[in-house]
Amino acid sequence: MMLEKFRKSPIGKQIIKPFVISIFAMSTFSIFLYANANQHEKDTVQSSLPNIILVMTDDQGYGDFGHNNNPIVQTPVIDQLANKSIRFTDFHVDPTCSPTRAALMSGQYSLRAGVWHTVMGRHILSDKINTLPEVLKDAGYKTGMVGKWHLGDNYPFRPQDQGFDHVLMHGAGGVGQTPDYWGNTQFNDTYFLNGTPKKYNGYATDIWFDEAIDFIDKNANKADPFFLYLVTNAPHAPFRAPEKYIQPYRDLGVPETLALFYGMITSIDDNMGKLRKAMQDNNIVDNTIFIFMTDNGSVMGVQSKKLVSDETRSIIEKKLGQKIPSLNYDMRGAKNSSYEGGHRVPFYISWPNGGLIEPGSIDGLSAHFDVMPTLLDLIGVDTSTLDTDGISFKSALKQGTELPDRVLTVTTQRVLNPDPNRPYAVMQGKWRYVKASGNKDALELFDLSKDPSQTENVKDKYPEVANNMAKQYQQWWQYTTAKGLDTTRAIIGSTHENPSRLTSHDWLAPNTKQVGHTTGFGDDKWAKKGWLGKEENFQISPWKVKTAAKGLYQFTVLFHDKPANKVIPRQYAHLTINGQPYVKKLAKGATRVSFELPLEKQNLDIKAWFSDSKNNSDKSLAAFFIYAKRI
Repeated sequence: MMLEKFRKSPIGKQIIKPFVISIFAMSTFSIFLYANANQHEKDTVQSSLPNIILVMTDDQGYGDFGHNNNPIVQTPVIDQLANKSIRFTDFHVDPTCSPTRAALMSGQYSLRAGVWHTVMGRHILSDKINTLPEVLKDAGYKTGMVGKWHLGDNYPFRPQDQGFDHVLMHGAGGVGQTPDYWGNTQFNDTYFLNGTPKKYNGYATDIWFDEAIDFIDKNANKADPFFLYLVTNAPHAPFRAPEKYIQPYRDLGVPETLALFYGMITSIDDNMGKLRKAMQDNNIVDNTIFIFMTDNGSVMGVQSKKLVSDETRSIIEKKLGQKIPSLNYDMRGAKNSSYEGGHRVPFYISWPNGGLIEPGSIDGLSAHFDVMPTLLDLIGVDTSTLDTDGISFKSALKQGTELPDRVLTVTTQRVLNPDPNRPYAVMQGKWRYVKASGNKDALELFDLSKDPSQTENVKDKYPEVANNMAKQYQQWWQYTTAKGLDTTRAIIGSTHENPSRLTSHDWLAPNTKQVGHTTGFGDDKWAKKGWLGKEENFQISPWKVKTAAKGLYQFTVLFHDKPANKVIPRQYAHLTINGQPYVKKLAKGATRVSFELPLEKQNLDIKAWFSDSKNNSDKSLAAFFIYAKRI
């Protein structure tokens, strides 16, 4: 539709010239000319709309790159990319995964888009939002996503439901989390290819980039451009990588946890080199908008300083032959923090044929929800009706104009229901008004122009600035929550996904510790952080879904997922649907039990557990999985 509008526009008419050949005078030679003219038209269309590749890594902060004052971590490809790109020096995202992704896909503040946590169903992006890939599809783009989605694992919230033509992904927020395929460890795993499990050999990061390169090879130089959203799980925990990437850091004297983390990063960098080569081989570098960014501050931003003692630093510096200025770009805070280190991240963009200014830096506040209006503006899509909180960078990118003075806010909620007293930061220019904890009195004001590391609270020195930013926060809260914050419900029994696999990751639990979000596979310390072997610590919490239509529904209740074939260690299975209880005696050695119920088209609150009595009075164990199917 958008392509047709482009063809009919004055510019399109100049670029895409119609070839009108009278059918009555058509000869063999004229047929040849006509065919070549049509091919020329297709090539012209392709060159007029750029491809878009957006790469985003996970939990990698501003200081986790060689070019950002960290000589330990080896990122030569990304360093070179940064030097050839326009770099936004004051770019902000949310302090955690899903909210950033929601803002990126919607062009809205994550809270307004209805995403404020990474579990509890609060990470699910509503299907009512017109997403970036959906708009790009309307503009004629072929869309592909590879890696981490983390905005919903059930219909209608999966990436293939939200605008992507081709999807290869792991489940939830990390490889090995509960919605992921059972047993995944980042090596030789099973991932979801367009919704169907498929076994892959190799390391997760390599698999994502191989799939991305295959997508480029298949879609480059076609009549329609493509949008590729390449989103790695690395370097999100668990910290695992091939030994060839880890050992050089060990040899340098880097502490083990940091060596694993940096090994994952160097693996990404290695693969970035392969991706860039694939672009060169397909001759699409010049006509591709290429973006590199990360999703939140470094997960190791604070720990890295603790791990690298003065003695360790001295040993590493001696081997490197140079000083280590900083491991977190001298920023305070890390992932999940409202201090700068939690939400200021790198953002690099290039488009050689797009008339952008020379590579360099752009200062001024910018954010993740600006990406959608910017991309659409750059490719000529009308954004006048776009419901966005962002602005377009087009004039800054093409004319070098300064970004406007603006006020931006980030918050870290991570609770079942949003609370205005949770941590936040209000930003204007170099001012930062920060609430770093749940303490109502813990309010601070920082002037980054004099204090980039946020060490001196000047709230009492500049009360007018603090009071104004406090008012800005109250207005922002009212704006982002004005329409309410409804629970997003997956749809069971649809033709798009039947059965639907419900997992403990999406329990609406009272707090994050009561969510079974990470399973715990592997033989390292990361495996011990999962819920396997600790099932009795979790209380029974509900799933909230809705039925696609009236009919007979089957609920297959399991303790562990199907591939585990785990015997349920109790005698009775319990299921409640909107408070109505159902109980079944388990056969000896049973790994699952099914309930069949007639249901209307309606909202459902579901709970499931196992016990040794019909009345559920002793030692209950939650059911971590349910397969819901309309039969």
